[in-house]
Amino acid sequence: MGKKNMNKPVHMEPTHIDHLEKPPAVRNSKEMHFESLDDFERYIMDESWDNEFDNLNIHVKYLPPFIVNQTRGNEDKIKPQMNSLNKKFRRHLQHHVKRHLLPDITKMSGIDYNFTKDGEESVSNQYGTSSVHRWHFKDNSNHGFDETEYQNREHWKVEVDVESNSNNPWIDVTYRAVSDSGNMPKDDVLMNIV
Repeated sequence: MGKKNMNKPVHMEPTHIDHLEKPPAVRNSKEMHFESLDDFERYIMDESWDNEFDNLNIHVKYLPPFIVNQTRGNEDKIKPQMNSLNKKFRRHLQHHVKRHLLPDITKMSGIDYNFTKDGEESVSNQYGTSSVHRWHFKDNSNHGFDETEYQNREHWKVEVDVESNSNNPWIDVTYRAVSDSGNMPKDDVLMNIV
């Protein structure tokens, strides 16, 4: 075998998780920032392979594919109206999120996520010179597993926030998968607080 074959990257397919295993004793996942949607999705896949799909906090900032297609990858061709103030831009972005981003997160994680829209908001800065448009998605379900599967692992929830601004077409996505334990006080603790 020649040297050329040894240097080729190995392509791994995402796995589909059918049964929950115990979480790893040592957690290696940490908050990560990416500038490429491919790197973001690959990290989700790698963490699923490492059995850490329920403890992620990942951020990615990227140009959405429909903008890349319109500008043919040349950022100098980005027009001033390609931002969250434009209804057509928001419509294309919402289509991208629902048809591509969320299904790709589901595929790469190997979990049957069922994201629902949890809200949408537009917020202006204090001077009114710029604004941010946000979509919130969540999955608080059992993610396609029976309740008996959660004997091995605690429940977790997944939140995805997509943010675009009025200054440019770049998209900020935050993906959080967080265990339900430790985040919410138990009922008896709540009773003592009140």
